[in-house]
Amino acid sequence: MASQEEIWAAADALVKAGGRPTLAAVRKAVGGGSFTTISEAMGTWRTRQAIAEPVREPAPVAVAQQAAVLASELWAQALAIAHERLQADREVLEAARVDMARERSEAVELADLLAGELDQLRAEQKAAQMLLTEKDEEISHWRGEAALMREKAALLEGKVAGLEQALAQINVRMIPVMGTRGD
Repeated sequence: MASQEEIWAAADALVKAGGRPTLAAVRKAVGGGSFTTISEAMGTWRTRQAIAEPVREPAPVAVAQQAAVLASELWAQALAIAHERLQADREVLEAARVDMARERSEAVELADLLAGELDQLRAEQKAAQMLLTEKDEEISHWRGEAALMREKAALLEGKVAGLEQALAQINVRMIPVMGTRGD
């Protein structure tokens, strides 16, 4: 025997499927049962359906007209509020655009200033590099000169040593000659 909840569920399913919840259809859906039990359950189901779906009557013409006027006024107020908000948003956006334009201008000005300083630093670096190259060339020249001077000094030292030897030999030879001459 089907319970009241099963009978209600079967009736709901029939309505949902687009069918009519007749006693025979519900009995078939629940798989049998007493027509009396199904009839009592369906009576309760129909009462609940009537309460769940109240009857809707169209509004009287006067009420409908007043509702239309009220809706129109509400819509006009909503549009006015929306317009005010839109205008406020536009003003905020315009202020933000002006700020961004000013900041962009300042950034471009700073970039130009930095580019000028960078160009000046590059020119100074190039001049310093040229001076350094010039000084390296001078140092290289003077190192070469110093090397030549060392070579000349070594040659002169060799000559001086040779002359000193020659002088010493002359002195050695002259000493005996001096001693016989006039002492």
